[in-house]
Amino acid sequence: MPKSKTSLFVALKGSDNIERDGRMVCFDSSDNLDTIRSHIADALSIMSPKEEILLLDDSENILNSRASIQNQQLVYVDLKDHIKHTIPGPLNIPFVGSLYEMLPNITESWVRQFEKYGPLVSVSILGTEMINTNNVDIAEIFSKESEYFTKRIKGSVLSEAKRVGLQGLFTTDTDETDWRLAHQLLMPAFSSRAIKAYQIEMGRLVQQTIRIIEQIPQDGPVDIIDLSTKLTFETIGRIGFGYKFGLIDSLNSPSHPFIGAMSYCLQQAVVRTQQARFVRSLPTEANRTFDRSLKLMHDIVDKVIQDRKRVPKSDTDNSESDSDSDSNNNKDLLDFMLYARDENNLGLSDENMRDQVVTFLIAGHDTTANTVAWALYEISRSPEVEAKIVQEIVNAGITAEELPTSEQISDLKYITQVIKETLRRYPPIRIISRICKKNCVIPGGYLIKKGSSVGVHLYSLHHNPEIYPNPYRWNPDRWTPEEEQKRSRYSWMPFSTGPRACIGMAFSLQEMKTSLAMLLQKYRFIYDGPPIQFDPKMATTKPYSFMMTVKPRTSFPQSNVSLKNTPTEPTSLVIRTLPQLVSNSVTIDLPKITFLYGSQTGAAQDYATQLSVQAQGFGFKDITLCELDKWSVIWSENIDGPKEKENNEDNNDQKELIVICSATYNGLPPDNAEIFSKFLDKKSNDLNYSGFSGLMYTVFGIGNKNWRTYQYFPIKIDRLFETFGAERIFPAGKGNADKDIDSQFNEWCVNFWTHTLKYYGAAVSVESSFDQTSNRGHKTKAKAKVIHIRPSEEDKWKVAIENKNGSQHAKILVNQELQCIGSNRSTRHIQIDISNFTPAEDGFLYKAGDHLEIWPKNSPDIVEAVALNFGWVLDSVFEVDPGSLAGASSRSIAAIISGPCTVRNALTCFADISSPPSRSMVSCFSSQLRKLAPDTADEFDQLITPNFSNSDPYPAFIKRHRTLLDLQKAYPLVNSLDLGQFLTAVGCIQPRRYSIASSPLAHPKEAHVVVGLVDDVVNGFHYYGLGSSYLYRSNGVSIRASLKSSKGVFELPSDPSVPIVMIAAGTGLAPFRGFLQERAAQRAQGVKTGSSILFFGCRHPEQDYIFSDELDQYERDGVLSRLYVSFSRNTSSRPTAVRYVQHQLLAHSSEIWNLVMPTTKKDSKPAHIYVCGGGAMSREVRRTFYTMATYFGETQDDQEAKLLIQSWIDSKRFNEDVWG
Repeated sequence: MPKSKTSLFVALKGSDNIERDGRMVCFDSSDNLDTIRSHIADALSIMSPKEEILLLDDSENILNSRASIQNQQLVYVDLKDHIKHTIPGPLNIPFVGSLYEMLPNITESWVRQFEKYGPLVSVSILGTEMINTNNVDIAEIFSKESEYFTKRIKGSVLSEAKRVGLQGLFTTDTDETDWRLAHQLLMPAFSSRAIKAYQIEMGRLVQQTIRIIEQIPQDGPVDIIDLSTKLTFETIGRIGFGYKFGLIDSLNSPSHPFIGAMSYCLQQAVVRTQQARFVRSLPTEANRTFDRSLKLMHDIVDKVIQDRKRVPKSDTDNSESDSDSDSNNNKDLLDFMLYARDENNLGLSDENMRDQVVTFLIAGHDTTANTVAWALYEISRSPEVEAKIVQEIVNAGITAEELPTSEQISDLKYITQVIKETLRRYPPIRIISRICKKNCVIPGGYLIKKGSSVGVHLYSLHHNPEIYPNPYRWNPDRWTPEEEQKRSRYSWMPFSTGPRACIGMAFSLQEMKTSLAMLLQKYRFIYDGPPIQFDPKMATTKPYSFMMTVKPRTSFPQSNVSLKNTPTEPTSLVIRTLPQLVSNSVTIDLPKITFLYGSQTGAAQDYATQLSVQAQGFGFKDITLCELDKWSVIWSENIDGPKEKENNEDNNDQKELIVICSATYNGLPPDNAEIFSKFLDKKSNDLNYSGFSGLMYTVFGIGNKNWRTYQYFPIKIDRLFETFGAERIFPAGKGNADKDIDSQFNEWCVNFWTHTLKYYGAAVSVESSFDQTSNRGHKTKAKAKVIHIRPSEEDKWKVAIENKNGSQHAKILVNQELQCIGSNRSTRHIQIDISNFTPAEDGFLYKAGDHLEIWPKNSPDIVEAVALNFGWVLDSVFEVDPGSLAGASSRSIAAIISGPCTVRNALTCFADISSPPSRSMVSCFSSQLRKLAPDTADEFDQLITPNFSNSDPYPAFIKRHRTLLDLQKAYPLVNSLDLGQFLTAVGCIQPRRYSIASSPLAHPKEAHVVVGLVDDVVNGFHYYGLGSSYLYRSNGVSIRASLKSSKGVFELPSDPSVPIVMIAAGTGLAPFRGFLQERAAQRAQGVKTGSSILFFGCRHPEQDYIFSDELDQYERDGVLSRLYVSFSRNTSSRPTAVRYVQHQLLAHSSEIWNLVMPTTKKDSKPAHIYVCGGGAMSREVRRTFYTMATYFGETQDDQEAKLLIQSWIDSKRFNEDVWG
């Protein structure tokens, strides 16, 4: 039935012109109320959450149903807190506005206005209105280039700065051709490779500055801002333009005329914003000096450009090299300006080059000079910070006598924190201004009208106590990775953000770190005077009247880091380019495409492989498929964006497309993505790193929604790729392994390829041509070629008999029942010999809290039944021809079995025949039934992909047919199946992961596990869990197993004296048995241990109270301080409300809260909390802690309580290992 459309006219409540401001909105009959609100929000540019939106009739009655809305011709829109048509602010006096209210220090006055009026304030000064914010959410909206806001100079506070910078990057509108061209051409000059090339010259200039300091009389005052200005100005002049200003040749080097002219112009630019417009045109001496100073600056730069054009830099370079080096290493900024061209062969005019040079000379020195001076000031007042800095300099091996390398500078993590905090406390520019492009309603309900001048007041944002507690305190510890990740990226913007971010940020940061490291290694900078203030009359936040005493540093700490191994060049990656298929009739210009995967069980690798095959079929030619850890970029960091073609080849300069498929475990990366994850973490610590700006990307994440950390790592990838400058081509997909993940992936594939191919200009059908029943989906014709081996080939038969899916170097020693007689369930305590495993660096094989992975085997009865039904000879031997695997899934056993193998071993050790039949297996049955029962085959075809009504019968089908054996019984006509087809269709058994229930201090060569037998009974038939049933029936046998570290997610505190609270239900007790063994061993060694409290939940004290004797003994010995057990089904004792662990927890909440939030000196260390068990239990435990936090007055409501618990999780005080 076709959907009906409804049209509606909507307007903001309070609009004075409905016809002008109103909009027509259309919605379908299937749209719910939230969807309609979203449509209306888009039409009226409302950026508040849709749940805040109120829909009203002309009598102001709320319309809260779809039917009530349909009956209206005009709907008014309001917010719960109402749309605010007036922005609050100080009183405006005719002509001067709020000038008197804001003087003498406009910056500090803005701080007061926010304190008085809230997060958005409107101030008018001499006819110019400015709407500023100190709120991070509004700052994000204002600062982004969008359909609502852009940088436009005319009418903004930068209009006077425009007189100085003209068409330079900083003072040009975003939509101007000059800005777009200059930004594009100059980006390579600030790439990471170019910045590294500038390092040597930066170091030399600091050494030259040190020689000047050596000439200063002992204990003589030093004008720090003068010194830092000379250094940074000379640096940008030499490195940027090959121009020597001579400022640091000697102690008495005269100032350059350019600097005097520049300083005057910048000061006047601030003064002129506080003057009436006509005053700026009067023939005053100040205005004449302003004009003369501008001309002097422009004349000097014009001469620099003309001299370079007459004598190129390469002609004056006397250095010779015996090796071919990258020509970019010899370029400076002026070279890029002179010779760079865009795809249309456009370059910068001489006038525009002059404006860029002036901009770089001003912005390139002033930010750095001010920050270095402020940093030295704050360091002189913080001895503990200075000690950490000097230690880091020593650890990095930096001295003033030798030029530091870019690698040494990049190691200065703490100095980076110092710089970040200095830039927060003293942001060089105090406001980011934008213009509103069209009416919109921003968070808080404020209506911003088209043409309004808005801004982020950086000084107030950086001093907002809601973001930075005690904001006027200088504290570099705000910038540890853990602390920084708690804040929005828009809470700190000293270099602006997005496309309008300072292009020279990386240059400035490297210069700051180099200068501070070398100067502080050589000298102590001492200041003991009154607090230094900034000069409000200057355009930048410059310290006012700042003198210091400089003394040689005479003592240094010893390095406290071990020597690093000499780095080696990474091995070149072997890139596998898939074969090119025959092109379609229409040729499409497609970019390079790379598929990356982070896989724990093989699913992500399989999906990435499928995507690469699909890309090949769509005509992509340059295709790469590799693990995330082997991506070349994390080794070379070589992304320069679209590459230019030689010989004027036709090229769209398309960005490389990156498609990432990744799983996650406990929120951590898979094993083959750990290096990649560390690379992301490292780059996230770099200020506004944008090295991925030459990429487009999308992500498909794999996880299990039952886990709290569902999709953590894929979400991290998606977020940081965007943060690093990559462009998201398509929204990230999320595959839930607890459901039909293959179907979810296929649906995402269809949408991804449809969007992507259209993006690159392909004409595609969104109907049958993208049906996943083609060779891009489940119904593939891939079939492994099976070679049967004769018994006479004895060597191959011997190999085949031992081919059991990996080495079996662990052995089950003990396998005993833990549940009592009378219980109808089973829980096994299994002790496993792991003495053949390789110990870690600390000599132990594992830590308490780690996991053991075990590869199970199928039951012999099921193996024989499957083989008999398909007519296979179990003890025959075969090999798979590797050349026949094109198009086969990397998860199929055809791709995994290597070398000769028996059919019995293939079914027992490799084939996952106990899981629900995959769509690929259903496809195999369909192909067999096609010959025998075509109608049944048609029904099977509907299972392979959702039908045209978007209903999917597959989930209901696998509920009826839970295993391959069920499928065989239901369709006995399929009594034969090609072995190669089966090997290609069935997946491989995945390892089961169990918490280790022992401690290496008690059992150094053994790992104990606790396994509950899974036994689902459906229609009288038992379906046993593969892993638990395998371990249930195994004893005294060798098994394949491996240890998996918890990676710090679930381990005891490093300090044994820290109290612990353990909360478990059922087999969730396992890791806590290890914890208690660990603490018992520590106590036996004389180590002081903290309190240990255990809350344990089970059904009945006489059935499943596992390890009860051990727990009672631990309590008697004092290892376990207190033990609280809950029985959910104990009907023999008197009724009680305490049935589950969360009830026990709440009943003893006062005791637990005093441990977690101690208030007495006796036990001042806060307890760590550990939760292990089912997901439902863990969620109830969390809610109980939310309740505690609120009732004990730590938080006001559940929302604050959630934030508190999250902070505990982040600091590893609240740890979970949950499932299901």
